[in-house]
Amino acid sequence: MRIDGIALYLVNNRFYKPWRTAYGSDDCNSVVIARMVSGAHEGWSESSPLPGPNYSYEYGRGAFLVARDFLAPVLVGREIGSARELNALLSHVKGNPFAKAALEMAWWTLYADVCGRTLGQILGAERDRIEVGDAWGIADSVDQLIANIGKSFDQGFRRVKLKIAPGWDEEMLAAVRSVFPDQTIHVDGNSAYSYAEHADLFRRLDRFHLAMIEQPFQAGDLLHHAKLQARIETPLCLDEAITEPWQAEIAAEMRACRYINIKPARVGGLQNALDIHEICRQAGIGCWVGGMLESDVGKGICVELAALPNMTYSHDVTPASDSYPENFSETPIRMDPDRTICLSRRVGSPVVPVLSRMLPMTADSAFFGVCAEA
Repeated sequence: MRIDGIALYLVNNRFYKPWRTAYGSDDCNSVVIARMVSGAHEGWSESSPLPGPNYSYEYGRGAFLVARDFLAPVLVGREIGSARELNALLSHVKGNPFAKAALEMAWWTLYADVCGRTLGQILGAERDRIEVGDAWGIADSVDQLIANIGKSFDQGFRRVKLKIAPGWDEEMLAAVRSVFPDQTIHVDGNSAYSYAEHADLFRRLDRFHLAMIEQPFQAGDLLHHAKLQARIETPLCLDEAITEPWQAEIAAEMRACRYINIKPARVGGLQNALDIHEICRQAGIGCWVGGMLESDVGKGICVELAALPNMTYSHDVTPASDSYPENFSETPIRMDPDRTICLSRRVGSPVVPVLSRMLPMTADSAFFGVCAEA
């Protein structure tokens, strides 16, 4: 499959309200939208590392610049027969999985279009719909958070994820469990804790019977995740710690977790996501798909990945309309009343943008090959 052209867009979209986590607060998102062309076929993707280098060292504009200056020029004009071949071509750039994912996922949707199949069919999806959960960031008060959680369960969500941070954890969870004693709840620490200071805290959290504790320690700290998992009953889930398949292999060997949250953009694209999924399946580690507050262009890709066989927990992939007042997708993702989302029946890209709506939000763009005049 010859790559005839690539278009890159840096798109900024404002949230309804700021998204608050242990690493700070964001008023808007900054994402890289990519279009890849081969003959009459095209594929679209989205990579969302967030506006600043807080969730990871990458951020929206930085990922756009790396993709523009170092990655896209290597691919245009080449015959690329597999995602592994594409990843090898990009391997001269160290790290930067979000920047690489923007192009790698565009290759997959382009390939699906060339094959005349849906992305889910290409990836090996084994169901036609996925179940999703709800998530809440850090609130202004515990009472407000409890009201938010109540809305989620009243709306039919079967599980809720809560963001935690030092000082917003044990007492907050005691209050939440006093109102919701049996509902499925898990928490996400976003690397805000350390083993030395907080191991005893996490042992105390066992009494809340959480579904999991997601990424309490720093991304590279597999050792202390393993030590904590051996000391507590609650399953640990790794998120930021896993950006490549070899890290999942080490985590499995160290028994550092019982779940891995696979965000395709965080791990460098769909091939790495597939490899991590298989490593986890063989190791008995459950997987689920997390979103990065993408538009429906990126969420549509996440939905297709979430239908793989070892996805054992409900996903963080709600429609973009839950986060953004402005939606630039051609066919917005819809959630059914039972809190499930159907996989796309669209050949190629599950969701494509409407340029007339997206361009007013576009802060920068770059075009290569046949896309040069787009």
